[in-house]
Amino acid sequence: MKTSLFSRDALAEPTPVRAPAQARGASRLAAIARAAATATLMLTAATQLSGCFPVIAGAMGAGVMSATDRRPTSIQAVDRGLQLEIENTLATRYSGAARVNVTVFNKKVLLTGEVKDANLRQQIEQYVRGLPNAREVINELEVVSSPSFAQQSQDAFVTSKVKTMLMTAEGVPSNSTKITTERGVVYLMGLVTRPEGDRATETARNVGGVSKVVKVFDYIDEAERARLDAAASSQNAAPGEPVGGTPAPVQSTPGAAVPTNSTPAPIGPDLSSPVTAPTTAPTTAPVPGAVGLPPGRNLP
Repeated sequence: MKTSLFSRDALAEPTPVRAPAQARGASRLAAIARAAATATLMLTAATQLSGCFPVIAGAMGAGVMSATDRRPTSIQAVDRGLQLEIENTLATRYSGAARVNVTVFNKKVLLTGEVKDANLRQQIEQYVRGLPNAREVINELEVVSSPSFAQQSQDAFVTSKVKTMLMTAEGVPSNSTKITTERGVVYLMGLVTRPEGDRATETARNVGGVSKVVKVFDYIDEAERARLDAAASSQNAAPGEPVGGTPAPVQSTPGAAVPTNSTPAPIGPDLSSPVTAPTTAPTTAPVPGAVGLPPGRNLP
């Protein structure tokens, strides 16, 4: 009889305990998987953000953002077209020999990345300077024997963190700012007043993974800032309608080529005394023996 009772107990005990434990375990695993997938999607979206945050700016509310993009839509279109023009040309001509990141804001072109030799670095700069819509070229390309793509993911992550911090910083017009990162060095471009640029720089310096901040801003005064913000707000409220005011003439750095074609001129920055110069001064004369390149397609 003892054997019979023991046998029934041994058979009965596992049934009510094991099934719920397995169900709870499966439920926990499913929840963890969903959370991991959500986090991955959010991180991927963060690293794919553009320089001007149009979508997230709306989601975070108007109180966080101090201004919309201060560039007229015509200049924004020129910047996008110029960036695509340069990226497509360089990818076709120098695939495997150079890794070039192109950032354009207010017709100012910033080149970062790696090239295999100094002659190639000069060729790329010559090509970009020859484009009629390139107002100024800042060549920060580094010469390395073998261009690497390993650093890109880390740089993209740093850029996303800096963008997020600028969006929440007080008095920083992140909608009028572009950020790019190369080997931990953060480059800030935009149309800002000097106090705004200083606040943006200080914010970026305190982000983890940032080794240095280089300012490549176009500076405007307070009166121009107010005019541009009013024009941008009016333009966003009534798309397609003309906005008040006429852009001020460009104040360019001595020696910088300013195109005189029908393309709209960029907003008037004060380029005569930049706060922090780029780490490498742009080359002003071609290297003897450099291979001449065709100017590429001209934008309307």
